[in-house]
Amino acid sequence: MKLYAVTAVVDSAMATLRSTKNVRKVTKTALMPALAVTSPPRDPGMAVGLAGSWAGDVALLGDSDRAFRTGLFSFLVAHLGYTAALARRSRPGTRKAVLPIVAASAAGAAVFARAAGPMGRPVGLYALTLGTMVAAASTVRGPGARRVFGGAALFAVSDALLGASRFVLAGRAARVASAGVMPTYAAAQWLIHTGFAREGDPA
Repeated sequence: MKLYAVTAVVDSAMATLRSTKNVRKVTKTALMPALAVTSPPRDPGMAVGLAGSWAGDVALLGDSDRAFRTGLFSFLVAHLGYTAALARRSRPGTRKAVLPIVAASAAGAAVFARAAGPMGRPVGLYALTLGTMVAAASTVRGPGARRVFGGAALFAVSDALLGASRFVLAGRAARVASAGVMPTYAAAQWLIHTGFAREGDPA
């Protein structure tokens, strides 16, 4: 816990400062490996999610559109892995929230796709994939279920902040939104992985 928490706090702080790219090549690259040490993935889907997230973190250290597309694809793969793992924890009668979540995700995807211009299609597809992961998290029951769903929802918040800062907002508002990306992202990953790994606790 301490290793991941320290790495997350330092990287989140560095993300708000200018001229820290070289430092973040260390801190951001180390974030998912630190989580793997804190909460080793025991499910193949969770391992894919962790690996895809690491690849996305590294790609998004770049500022180009190509780097953004690579990061988008990497996180799309990550969410497919998470979705597969979470679906295996799904229980009958837990799918009441799926349709509202998917509908909200589709609406959000349409908004960000329009704002993203030339990158609209990949952004829209990614948003739908993320929404599917959140919907899958809502069907999980058992130990750590609330933590998993909270993490999935927080992941959506983090990505909404990222999309808003990149495609919708400008100036100070964009910087404020951007500052919230890494803290919410780091917390989301921790909640998903530790929640999924919990045993013996009440749901």
